[in-house]
Amino acid sequence: MESFTMYVHARGDDAPTRFGFVVGRRFGTHVQRNRVKRRLRAAARGLWEQLPRGYDVVCVARSAAATAPIEQIQREMTRALTQAGMQTGGEA
Repeated sequence: MESFTMYVHARGDDAPTRFGFVVGRRFGTHVQRNRVKRRLRAAARGLWEQLPRGYDVVCVARSAAATAPIEQIQREMTRALTQAGMQTGGEA
């Protein structure tokens, strides 16, 4: 099961790529939602430097993001970014 849905938008400038993480109220309290955001941020941290500049990336969390291992989330992010046409330079 996928941990998130990813949306990628090319801005057309040369600024660094930005990530945004959306976690809905169905995940529970603000503490639980922030924990899911931290997990997604940790999975994306190693990919930021390898991405091309000038994109906005939004990850909308799904229920699997709360329990999936960080390594699995990172593999899913790499795969989603590759499918979006952004070379990450990492292994899939």
